[in-house]
Amino acid sequence: MQPLVLRSAVARHTAAVAALPQALTIEDGDDCDGIPALTGELPRSASRPLRLVLRVHNAAGVPIVAGEARVDAGATRIEFRDLRALGIEAYAHVPAEERVRIARRIWSRRAYGVIESGA
Repeated sequence: MQPLVLRSAVARHTAAVAALPQALTIEDGDDCDGIPALTGELPRSASRPLRLVLRVHNAAGVPIVAGEARVDAGATRIEFRDLRALGIEAYAHVPAEERVRIARRIWSRRAYGVIESGA
């Protein structure tokens, strides 16, 4: 599977956030409700604990999936394991299996991701 390519965020708040990977690896078979986990490596160790927010966009630039990861000071590994399709709550009335299928369809429309530093 192709990696998820990352685009630069408009605002870079810290030097540590400016040194983010160019892409994240899509972990096949390791998903949360139809959305796979994403992993990556920082080019250098985090100088302080980081909270990173990921938004995955479709080709039109609309965010379709979101999640966050925490990176400890001194670590380089990034893991987004609890990504959620945005708006999936609207399907709370359908069975869980159908929501997973819907989330997979949403994920299939991914084009790129944006990581920003969380507050």
